[in-house]
Amino acid sequence: MTDDVNRRRGYHSPLRAEQAGQTRRRVLAAARQLFLARGYTATTVAGVAQAAGVSPDTIYASLGGKRGLLEGVYQLAVSDPADPAQREQQHHRDLAGARADPHQRLSELIAASCQALARTSPVHAVIRGAADGHPFAAGLRAQMLRNRLQIQSRNLRDHLGPALREGISLSQAAERYSALLSPELYHLLTVERRWPARQYQAWVTGLLDHDLLA
Repeated sequence: MTDDVNRRRGYHSPLRAEQAGQTRRRVLAAARQLFLARGYTATTVAGVAQAAGVSPDTIYASLGGKRGLLEGVYQLAVSDPADPAQREQQHHRDLAGARADPHQRLSELIAASCQALARTSPVHAVIRGAADGHPFAAGLRAQMLRNRLQIQSRNLRDHLGPALREGISLSQAAERYSALLSPELYHLLTVERRWPARQYQAWVTGLLDHDLLA
C-alpha cells in the first residue's frame, strides 16, 4: 500500500504541468492588463481571477496573491522565451558580439535595450506607482535598478571594454548608459512627450556614441 501511495504522489503529468503553465500565463496576462489600466492599488485578485476565468483560490495557491501577480508580470516581461520580441532582443545582443566596429556594437546593445524598455517600461510605471504605499514594491524597484545596472555593466564590459574612450571607467559608462536607457526616461519621452521609439533610440545612440567612444 505504501509503495502504491508513493508512486501516486511521485507521478508527474506533463499534460497537467502544461495546463498549469497555460493557466499561469493567462492569469498574468489578465493581471498585466488590469495593472496597466487601473494601477496596482485598484486592481484586485478577484478582478484578475474574473478576467482570467479562474477562481481567486487558484491565484492565491499559484502566485500568493496580488504581490505575486505583480512580481510574476514583471518576471514574464523580463524573461519569456515564448515572446518573439525577446528573441529579437537576443538577436541584437548576438549581433553586438559579432560586430568588429565598437560603434556598431554599441548601436546593437542600445537597440536591444530599447526593445526591452518598450516591453517593460509600462510595468515599471505600475511598480513605481505601487512603491509609494507598498514597501515590497519599493524594494522590488530598488532590486530592479541594481539588476539592470549589473546587466548593463556586464554588457558594456564584454562588448566595449577596451574601446571605451580614455578617461571614462566602466562603472561611469554603465551609470550613464543606465540613466539614458532607464524606464523613467523612456516613459517620459515616448509616452508623455510622444516621441516615436525610433527617435528616442537614435537620440540615445548619438549621445552615448559620443560620450563613451568618441
